[in-house]
Amino acid sequence: MPTQCNLFFAVLFIGISCIDPKETFEADAPNEDDRKFVNEIWGISLPPGFNYVNEGDSAWSQWLLSLKAKENKSVYLYNGSLKDNQDAQYCVLDIDIGKKDLIQCADAAMKLRGDFLFEAQRYADIRFTATSGDQISFDSWLKGVRWKEQRNNLVAYTIIKKMIDIKKEYSLFMELAFSYCGTYSLSKQLAPVNDVRSIQPGDLFIDGGFPGHAITVMAVAKNDEGKKIFLLSQGYMPAQDIHILKNYQDGHLSPWYSVSKMYPLYTPQWQFEKGSLKRW
Repeated sequence: MPTQCNLFFAVLFIGISCIDPKETFEADAPNEDDRKFVNEIWGISLPPGFNYVNEGDSAWSQWLLSLKAKENKSVYLYNGSLKDNQDAQYCVLDIDIGKKDLIQCADAAMKLRGDFLFEAQRYADIRFTATSGDQISFDSWLKGVRWKEQRNNLVAYTIIKKMIDIKKEYSLFMELAFSYCGTYSLSKQLAPVNDVRSIQPGDLFIDGGFPGHAITVMAVAKNDEGKKIFLLSQGYMPAQDIHILKNYQDGHLSPWYSVSKMYPLYTPQWQFEKGSLKRW
């Protein structure tokens, strides 16, 4: 599909970006449900001999690890209904996804990154590539720049508006990003990680397309032998609570995944192939 695609269809495709074109991959769940309540991602127990690492952006890593988990492990949709599949998640992040069907898979990854940068007041770094190929940024938004769809592109224009509530402005900007960005554009925006052994907290596995899927590496741990394991979170369609995924392929290691058994990477509702690891 050309980069300058029709935005009407792009938004439509973004809306179905978390549906497997063939059949949703849902392997058998681990036999034992040993999910214990954890207050933060830090609280998820590690296999013997492993320790959390802060490779890459340590502030980004620490922020992800400090995210709170809900005591209720059920995943709810944006409209308050329970998700049909309640067996994919190990725990649920305590993050407000709003009341609109917007924060799906790529959106969940963008929200985590955007929220981290916003809290750090790194406004100039909050920028995304739209499916049309156009760039949008929160820094420009704060200066009065807005975007509208016109002839298959997002066209920028400027308004005169006194900013009253920066948090509200951030929410409005992110709604724009959720509407016009998706797995396709995110896979183009992020840099590929060719050596999976260099995986870092905050990296993404992305299958960019129409449909596609994206999940976030929440934490990485390793032992004295240099072996690495990692945690994953996802949003899904319809918009729903962001949650930590179980590992159906290795119930003893779950919810951790092993770098040594990387590809294909089977997650409860998607399969990722070699070359899907990306970095902000």
